[in-house]
Amino acid sequence: RRSSPPRPARIRPPPVDPRGLPAAEPAAGAMQPMELKARGPGGAARAVANPEHPTSSTLGAAFNVFCTVVGTGMLQQAYGAAETGWVGVAIMLVMGAASCYTAIILIRCFGLIEEILAGQDASDPKVRALAPAVTYGDIGEAAFGRAGQVTVQVLMHTSLVLVGVVYNLLGGLNLVNIFGSRAEWLTPEVGIAIMAGAVWFHVFLKSMGEVAAVSAINTVVTVTLAVTIVVESLLHPPAEPPRTTWVSLDPMKLGSGFAAFILAFDVHAVLPTIYGAMRTKEHYEPMVRGTYVAVLAVTLPMLVVGYAVYGEAVQSPVYNTPALARSSLLKVMVGLITAHLLGAYAIVLNPTERALEATLGIDNLRLPLLWRMCLRTMFVLFTYGVAVVFQNSFPPLLDLVSALTAAPTMFLCPCMFYITLSAKAGRPLSHAQLAGNAMIMGVSLVGAVFGIVGAIQSMIATW
Repeated sequence: RRSSPPRPARIRPPPVDPRGLPAAEPAAGAMQPMELKARGPGGAARAVANPEHPTSSTLGAAFNVFCTVVGTGMLQQAYGAAETGWVGVAIMLVMGAASCYTAIILIRCFGLIEEILAGQDASDPKVRALAPAVTYGDIGEAAFGRAGQVTVQVLMHTSLVLVGVVYNLLGGLNLVNIFGSRAEWLTPEVGIAIMAGAVWFHVFLKSMGEVAAVSAINTVVTVTLAVTIVVESLLHPPAEPPRTTWVSLDPMKLGSGFAAFILAFDVHAVLPTIYGAMRTKEHYEPMVRGTYVAVLAVTLPMLVVGYAVYGEAVQSPVYNTPALARSSLLKVMVGLITAHLLGAYAIVLNPTERALEATLGIDNLRLPLLWRMCLRTMFVLFTYGVAVVFQNSFPPLLDLVSALTAAPTMFLCPCMFYITLSAKAGRPLSHAQLAGNAMIMGVSLVGAVFGIVGAIQSMIATW
């Protein structure tokens, strides 16, 4: 037998720094990042941690981001201005810019991790265990070890599940608002149970690529809702002139406003999942920037019109404001946001559900669909139970969720991880970049503390 000629070696492209700078070549004998992913002993376990195959288009990813942040958060913006005063407009714009920045640097951390691994000794078990980085928790582990991974996972999954609770609760209360006058049996508990039954159908949506189709429909619903609320607010002003102020001097109210504004941009916990499902990953940063502009275009008019028309009397959510009760389209508005919640529920719980399914090896079991249905049904039952407990504390519950879990995943963690990983990659940030990141972390920490304290005080007063 004649031996076949040797195959030519595959030439790998040089690594590229996530900030667009030329990256250093890996040290001699070091494994390439893709090799680490394939051959590291932790690779098999880590690969399961991100079971997403690239199934989402760039437009589908934009729909997922938009649908996650616009909806419940949009309905809170006028209430946030009522807590802070007109200075809330500036706070929301600055927060939007800072949130867009951290959404970008969070995903850049994946590139930094690959660059770090490319120059390491592949025989080191600690190095091999880090590859590949595919989740938010992996970024935390690369920056601060096991403690960083556990901290991020607890914050991220707690935030996502509690947001699912908020969606279940708001949807149930909306059903009572729409049909309660016609059906005496429709109590808040029953409404929350009906909403839980409706969102249960998300058990059949496995990946973000499949969820994107629901998000596209929800985007149309959300924009329609925003236009309806703005128009109806202008057509139904209060009987007395609204009371407004330029800035509130009460730190607890400022903290409550900070928590409300966070909800307009709270998407970071699902960004690694959305990014992992994108087919064209180089489009991620332009997609995020464009989506944030679209978010501001929808939420800013809600804030300005709602606060200008109703002032300090505006409620959370905005359609609970007494003057809007005269609107003939009120029930349509409530129905629209309820329809939005059905799709948004699937988006926020998808990363947590997929992570637990990967840990349990659901996809490798016999009848994986049946096991997935059972597991996700448990999530629905949990969100229903917690929603019933907090049915009379919707506004402070929303503030507590955003201040306690969303602020760290949006601002604190991305900045800390980016600073640390940039230094480890041999590309430390400039003094100006360090100062900017430190300011974002400091302001968000102070705002979160006051938001948490204010939310707890409100809950105690309600109970």
